[in-house]
Amino acid sequence: MLDSFYSLGISHWNCPLETREQFSMNHEQKNQFLIDIQSIEGASAFLVSTCNRIQVYANNINTHLLKELFLKHTGNHKKDFEKYGFVYQSDKAIQNLFEVSTGIDSQILGDLQIFSQVKEGVEFSKKHNVLDAQMDRLLQFVFQANKEVQSSTIISKGAASVAHAALLKIRQNTQSLVSKKILLFGTGEIGLRTLENLNSQTKAEIVIVNRTDEKAIRLAEEHNVRSVSIEKLAEEILSSDVLVVATGSKNYTISDEQIKNINSKKLFIDLSVPRNIDPKVSENNFIELFDMDQLNSEADKTLNDRKKNIPKAKTIINLHKLEFEDWVKLHNLGPVIKSLGTTFENIKDTEINKYKGQYQSDDIQKVKPLIDSIVKKISSQNIEYLRKRYRYNEDILEIIKEMYKLN
Repeated sequence: MLDSFYSLGISHWNCPLETREQFSMNHEQKNQFLIDIQSIEGASAFLVSTCNRIQVYANNINTHLLKELFLKHTGNHKKDFEKYGFVYQSDKAIQNLFEVSTGIDSQILGDLQIFSQVKEGVEFSKKHNVLDAQMDRLLQFVFQANKEVQSSTIISKGAASVAHAALLKIRQNTQSLVSKKILLFGTGEIGLRTLENLNSQTKAEIVIVNRTDEKAIRLAEEHNVRSVSIEKLAEEILSSDVLVVATGSKNYTISDEQIKNINSKKLFIDLSVPRNIDPKVSENNFIELFDMDQLNSEADKTLNDRKKNIPKAKTIINLHKLEFEDWVKLHNLGPVIKSLGTTFENIKDTEINKYKGQYQSDDIQKVKPLIDSIVKKISSQNIEYLRKRYRYNEDILEIIKEMYKLN
């Protein structure tokens, strides 16, 4: 396995939202992090940034240096990292990558959005040229595992997304979605998924707002909903029953300023990390506010069925992990196999040269194909034996090296 493969970060499993949001990275911080990785010879890394975690996977880098860079670009919250952070190495880090990518290690079991966020992090690193061949090969097995888990289990069926969890919460808190008005602020990936869920499963009036009016107008046309300019945000909140915020700002996008005139009951849902609705707005008696942690604690009726598929998903993961381990072992054998082939060729040439004086040149040329065939067969048998045994007993590598005096 890859002994120099690490993962470290902050996750929802042991870290409260108010601490997690301090570690979030914006686009520029991610960019600078990868630039620093780029400057380290042989280092390889990618980031996974979701509403519930910020995590880095890295290969061929000193773990202390990796931690320094992570803290540097997430705000230097060293004490909080010591309390809530994690560092995984080798097999544990690889297992975590498989489980995160397939939605097992997710606040909402089977969350489909996480795989998209893993792919997004990988593509971002590829653009910076900081993914080595080993990590790229590992990710191929991870992606294959995810595909099989999605096709062979129901782990991602039902309410297996933040967007669907938001819909469930809205249903629970509004007696009827007919004649209700839902305002969606933010049209990034989570906002778009939320829009699709609301639009396909409710008859409510849906209005979307985005910091870029052009995008809001385009999406409104595509989904047959209404869009309004961000300048009318406070006015639209006042006339809405539900506000869903999925913006990606480092600062609050909804605060006292936008709610000062509210005098009727409203449901606010914050799908952003860091939070983009100021928690103080819940002091308004007319507003019921739910953040990510509160939202994700809601059980859905498909959860128990999906939990039953966890063992099957883990079996699929283990099979793909074993295939990757096999690839790593054979990949590590490459230099030895090459050296072994060279050694047999050197032995052949030495022996031919030793007997050159006893035979005519024409005679040697006549038997050379036979000699080459014998050497090739012996070489192939040794290499095949090495490959088979090495899968189960790595000591065979040292035995072969010692037997043939390989460097």
